[in-house]
Amino acid sequence: MIYAAEKFDFPKVPFVFMRHGETDANRAGIIAGSSEPPLNQAGRQQATAIAPLMAQGKWQTVFVSPQDRARKTAQLALPGYQPRVLDGLRERHWGDLEGRPISEVCSRFDTPPNGEGFDAMCQRVSFAMQQALAEVTDNLCVIVAHSGVARCILYMTGFEADGPRVPNATPMLFRPTATGWDYEDLTETLIKEISA
Repeated sequence: MIYAAEKFDFPKVPFVFMRHGETDANRAGIIAGSSEPPLNQAGRQQATAIAPLMAQGKWQTVFVSPQDRARKTAQLALPGYQPRVLDGLRERHWGDLEGRPISEVCSRFDTPPNGEGFDAMCQRVSFAMQQALAEVTDNLCVIVAHSGVARCILYMTGFEADGPRVPNATPMLFRPTATGWDYEDLTETLIKEISA
């Protein structure tokens, strides 16, 4: 596996990433990509359930994909914030594979027919992250987007892009280290801080 930590310009600033809540496409194992499946009941419940925990943090800004499932998740999970849309945070366009079962997906690093290549997606996600993280001063920002965006972020911070999907509506804290990056489930971190 080739890691891309040196390939893309990724600011060394800590941030929180959260994938949108569940959709029927997620549940059925269907490639959604640039299509617009809404949050299902479980997805709305996931986003609403994480809101009290997210309210314990002080977030500088919330940035969100332009797609409805991410915007709705941000609205439910972070109700006190006005999310700012960054087009570069949209999900990968899977071309002819959209609406097909996930079992038919091509290799991560292949370009799907009439779709978007992974490096091209990482370039736009990198640019969006530069925009978002350039504004960070005192508090962390939150990025609410998609599984594909999470894979780009993992790839650009030195991890594998082909691992398991990040869970729906689960905030992940990314932090630069002396040797690269680490990340962890923020629900566990906040619960420790709240109970301390």
